[in-house]
Amino acid sequence: MLQSMRSKIKGVVAFVLIGLLTIPLALVGVENLFYSNHNIGEAASVDGKIISEREVQIAIGRERQRLQAQLGDNIPGDFFSDERLRQPVIDSLVQRALIANIADTGNMTFTDATIDETIVTLPDFQVDGVFDQQRFVQVIRSIGHTPASFRALLKEDMLVNQMQSALVSTDFITNSEVNNTVALSRQTRDFSWVTLPLAGLPETMTVTQDEISGHYEENKSSYLSQEQVAIEYIDLNVSDIEKSIDIGEDEILQQYEQIVKNYTDSTEREAAHIMVEGDDDTAQQKITTIQEKLAAGEDFAALASEYSDDFGSRDNGGNLGVSSGDGFPEAFEEALSLLEEGQVSEPTEIDGATHFIKLLALTEKTAPTLEEQRTVIEAELKRAKAEEQFIQDSQALEDLSYNAQSLQEVGDELGLPVGKTGLFSRFSSDIEIIRDSRVLNAAFSEQVTIEGHSSEVLALSADRNVVVKMVEHKPVRTLTLEEKTGEITEELKLEKAKAQLAQQAQSIREALDAGDSIATVSEQRELTLSSQIAVQRNAANVPRELLDAIFALSVPSESNPVITDLHLDNGDYVLASLSKVTNGSVDDLEVVERNNLRNSLSSGLAGDAYRAWQDEIRKSSDIEIYSSESSHL
Repeated sequence: MLQSMRSKIKGVVAFVLIGLLTIPLALVGVENLFYSNHNIGEAASVDGKIISEREVQIAIGRERQRLQAQLGDNIPGDFFSDERLRQPVIDSLVQRALIANIADTGNMTFTDATIDETIVTLPDFQVDGVFDQQRFVQVIRSIGHTPASFRALLKEDMLVNQMQSALVSTDFITNSEVNNTVALSRQTRDFSWVTLPLAGLPETMTVTQDEISGHYEENKSSYLSQEQVAIEYIDLNVSDIEKSIDIGEDEILQQYEQIVKNYTDSTEREAAHIMVEGDDDTAQQKITTIQEKLAAGEDFAALASEYSDDFGSRDNGGNLGVSSGDGFPEAFEEALSLLEEGQVSEPTEIDGATHFIKLLALTEKTAPTLEEQRTVIEAELKRAKAEEQFIQDSQALEDLSYNAQSLQEVGDELGLPVGKTGLFSRFSSDIEIIRDSRVLNAAFSEQVTIEGHSSEVLALSADRNVVVKMVEHKPVRTLTLEEKTGEITEELKLEKAKAQLAQQAQSIREALDAGDSIATVSEQRELTLSSQIAVQRNAANVPRELLDAIFALSVPSESNPVITDLHLDNGDYVLASLSKVTNGSVDDLEVVERNNLRNSLSSGLAGDAYRAWQDEIRKSSDIEIYSSESSHL
């Protein structure tokens, strides 16, 4: 009976009715109808296991799609080239093959039923939450696979993941390792410091012209200007063309009449059923029970879930989806057409089974009115005309801009606006048109800046083309002494100020090393003393450079603090005295913190061990990678 219905039912409805019984056949048996197996060469060999060139090309394609989705379009094209992606992709496939070989040697496997169950639950292969065979075939074809090769790939993926999980889950961490980690990560330090501020000190320094000239000559080779260019450009895009197009009322009416002419009024019915197979006493008893419970007002969906023999629809309350009159077998459609919305049919025999049919929803579809369609029609006509004009203008733009003296004459001839920029460098970001790296690269290309030609027409998207031409170009040059005098003066003043602070700090350091406390020194020299007690590594109220220096010091004794001094990033000079170090304790952690830390450390160690294991099996394996030019055919 199921086979009879399958021959008459279409699309997703067919799958819902037939259920999962046909999935293994669908996944395994259809590829021979559409595909042939072509060996296009070997890319690598891992302990005798061949990685084909086809596998590499498929993997490169997937990696390119992943990177483009992650990084967007404003990335140089060669970033996604086969040459750049090939080696990391092959490395990944080799590592995968190594693990798969070990899993195979250990007789690790998954049954065909498990693979099928996994496939039908993957969202990519579902339509409205239900596995769809046609979508399955379409998706795997789009990534270069047949159903058989995809099943093999999925099985290998699952084996590799199983192997990884098995290895990672065996790692553990000892109490001693946890204690040592907490001792360091939760360690606190007591310290004090004095600051010699830079503040306005550089302004008090004097610099001679000879010092400026000498510094310029010593560093002349690094005093280079940035290359700059100013451009004119034509930005041709469909959306701008649309704004200039007017659509007449007669065009809208003509298009609407065509819509009405092609529109077919239809009635859509959403149906559910409870199916009982057979005509023996057991089947008759089930039919009687269903009738009685329906008559008593019990929920149809609940009864379908309990009694229906259609395993594909019963878990969905018997829902079969929507039909326009030809989705179900003829007898089924006829019975359905006699029902009112919400009504359930009497037991109806169709192809050897008994059905209770329920009309869930009824939708009448008629042609839309002109006013309902006016805005859509006008937009579609504008878009169509704009796209046609875009194609014509793009061709003309390419022809006219090639040898044009200026883009203004091209814009005048085509009726297109011409934009202009001021001078900008490769690192400018305040000009919209050059935020696209392709336009920026074209503006600084040899074709534009040296040869003086217009750029090629740059296809930034399917509906946007841009061409640029140089208006002014300033190449890289050595900056003059006059141009650098101000900057050099400030630089030398800063150096002198820092040197003076370092000299002052040296005398303070000598006093501290001689045994004076930092509190005594700060009082004698009228310096501000700052102190911190029990500070952790992530403290926010201490300069980061000072905190890093403090936690790099050795542990002081009770009577002898450890001294350090350093320049901060803001130019201030700091002298610090570390007086106490207290290690963290596991006993100070809450139970949840302790468990989370243990899990985190265990996971990190497991990851390190897994990578080390990967390196080890790679060293002991026979791996041969062929160049793409010499792949075995």
